[in-house]
Amino acid sequence: MIKISHHLFNSPIDLNHEVKVPWKWMPTLYLFKGLTFVMLFYFPLVIFKRMGVDNGTTTFFIAWLMLPVAMRPVLSIFVQTGHRNRLWILLSEALIILSIAGMAHALKSAWWQEGSIMCLGVMAIAHVFHDIAIDKFSLQAIKHHRTSSLRLFKLTFYLLSMLLVLGIIVMIGGNLEVVNRSIRSSWSTACYCLCGILSVVLLWHIFMIPQSGADDRERKIRVSDMFYACLNTSADLIRTPSSWPGILFLSMFLLPCTLLTPVSIQFMLDLGSSGGLALSPQEFGYVQGTVSVFGLIIGGMLGIWLLQKVGFSNTLPLMAFATCIPPLFYIYLSYALPTNIGWIACCAFITQMACGFGLCAYMHYLVYYSEVKRVSTYALCMSLATVSVMIPMMLSGSLQQALGYRRFFILTTLLGICTLITSALVMVDKELTEEENKPTEKKTIRQ
Repeated sequence: MIKISHHLFNSPIDLNHEVKVPWKWMPTLYLFKGLTFVMLFYFPLVIFKRMGVDNGTTTFFIAWLMLPVAMRPVLSIFVQTGHRNRLWILLSEALIILSIAGMAHALKSAWWQEGSIMCLGVMAIAHVFHDIAIDKFSLQAIKHHRTSSLRLFKLTFYLLSMLLVLGIIVMIGGNLEVVNRSIRSSWSTACYCLCGILSVVLLWHIFMIPQSGADDRERKIRVSDMFYACLNTSADLIRTPSSWPGILFLSMFLLPCTLLTPVSIQFMLDLGSSGGLALSPQEFGYVQGTVSVFGLIIGGMLGIWLLQKVGFSNTLPLMAFATCIPPLFYIYLSYALPTNIGWIACCAFITQMACGFGLCAYMHYLVYYSEVKRVSTYALCMSLATVSVMIPMMLSGSLQQALGYRRFFILTTLLGICTLITSALVMVDKELTEEENKPTEKKTIRQ
């Protein structure tokens, strides 16, 4: 796992040091976090489309759920490393479960839209504190601060969570629609099913997560000092001229994918009269929740292998072109409107494989930029990446409504120019090439 995580994230770790992972509770922690992530940013796209909400309203409100994630560096000030991290984890998990239960109850009411958005907002805030507490608790538990291993855990369980929620829970909701003949009660029951799964995981954590061995006498850092340090780091990032190519890369490289992802889900579920593929929830669960997840996995594995073999500088052009490929397939689908589910699944597989392949370049450079080049902290770079996803997602639904699916996918393809330009800007970084030529065994992680 250490070697895989190094090649995936280019994290400067000591490959000769073995990391002991607490397998009893760490996998379920990241599974809970992944399920919450998918429940926040993917599952509502399906529910709101089935409930008849227009694309612009759906993407606008779901994009706002990313605001707490973007504010993670500031919110992390309130969760300091120590013996209370276990309590933070358990309380935030309980709040997330209550939020999903509240959403399940709201779906049956007349004020279901307002109630669902309010519950999702509470869940988003709890998810961020849960994420912060997990990272700090896990780093403390494995003793050696192997952040690359933790990032690999995150990626693995995010993919597993997509398979579980989009591939299984969505199918359950679709089958219940056929049985109950009621959209609201069907998706309410699906939410309750997810509540049951998460409740079992919470009970497991109550008994299995150990008490922290942190020293209660550890030095307490004032919140004001941490806040000003965060502001100073952000200001230094903006003022440094050499940081701007990296900022542009982190902001624009995934622009085609971030615009495409929410609209592609709505395109698959939308009626044929509206220009969509009119997939049923069961068909969508098969295409997007099963086939597409395996496409992401294969694309990621291929990206890891190429980064290991030929290096980032030589692989980046290919990964940049791969990031521009998915909109082309959706242009074809929007004009052809095929009814063959196998052919639709094949197109979805290729698009997600291309996205997974390009995402490797993005994550590789993000870690290089924050931990090797040391221009900024990893948390601030992740915050910037979140904002770069949040803004296009907020606009994507309204753009689609104004342009239609066909012209929207054409526009998304043209915006791939931003990906190619920002890739060219970072390829001229000589420090990047020099860093790749250094022996990995001599690198040590910076905290």
